[in-house]
Amino acid sequence: MQTKTIKKRGSADQPPALAGPQKAAIIIQMVLSEGGSLPLSSLSQRSQTRLMQDFVELGRVDRATLSVVVSDLERDLAAVGLSFPRSVSDALSTLEAHLNPDLVKDLRGQLGLTSAPSPWGKITTLPREKLLALIPDEDPTVAATILSKLDPEKASEILDAMTPELAAQVSLAMQNTATVRPDMLARIGTMLADGMPVETPKAFADAPALRLANLLNAASPDRRDAVLASLGESDAAFAEEVRASIFTFADISTRIAAVDISKVTRDISQEDLVQALAYATGPEPEAADFILSNLSQRMADALREEIAELGTVEKKPGEVAMGKLTSAIRRLVDAGEIALIKPDMEKTADG
Repeated sequence: MQTKTIKKRGSADQPPALAGPQKAAIIIQMVLSEGGSLPLSSLSQRSQTRLMQDFVELGRVDRATLSVVVSDLERDLAAVGLSFPRSVSDALSTLEAHLNPDLVKDLRGQLGLTSAPSPWGKITTLPREKLLALIPDEDPTVAATILSKLDPEKASEILDAMTPELAAQVSLAMQNTATVRPDMLARIGTMLADGMPVETPKAFADAPALRLANLLNAASPDRRDAVLASLGESDAAFAEEVRASIFTFADISTRIAAVDISKVTRDISQEDLVQALAYATGPEPEAADFILSNLSQRMADALREEIAELGTVEKKPGEVAMGKLTSAIRRLVDAGEIALIKPDMEKTADG
């Protein structure tokens, strides 16, 4: 078979008449001849066949033609500001690690995308701690392959966190990754992904006990006590977990630090504070005394005068006022301004 040479025709400034796929074939041959690797197997069969034909037909390409092709590529790359996937399948594979797994599964079914996406997108987005847990169980070459798929900054963090012995082994094994073929890379990714624990998406961020506790916090004391009593008979362990997460007016004296009382009272209106303390002197005297005794003498005396003037407070408005005070405490806790003292579980169980 005679070999032909592709060269410029016409004037010195006239580029050769090469089609886009031919230019792509020239760039691919450049990369491969320099020892690079390209995922050509991901191309369609039609594109792979066309690439084979171009490789055979192009023969030799002179340096002047090569320079023109490279210049065209540089110009095209410089003109691109941002590149998006050009197919629904590629777009889904790009976003998969950031979408709800159930949604991804449904979309793949609707679009008829039966082939599984590359697992490396999921692996490379794992947090550092999970990657570290994955690497020690693997062959050093596999570990080196994992690091090669990560961005340098994340890979260096993982290398720093390894034991000196493991870091040395993985670094030495990096040279072995030169012979890793695309199909081997896919198999390694699949193997790692299959070994990862499946995390089922949760509909609620908080645990059931905490969600029920938040409901009971806002409920009336009678309803709260009745629910806890019923839970205790049906599931004592769950009832104890809920009870530990509940914060009520009665818990103020045992779960709020004395130095934080002034912050709590500033976060509620004077009227609601007086009403809550006036009512609490009956059913929750310890909490009311704790609040008053940890305020300045002047403020405590002023509050006692207003409580005496107010007189008896009915149950409903009294419970509403106490609820506003406990809500103010939860807001401060959520904002990180104060912290609750952990309950004494033994005392709670005895009481």
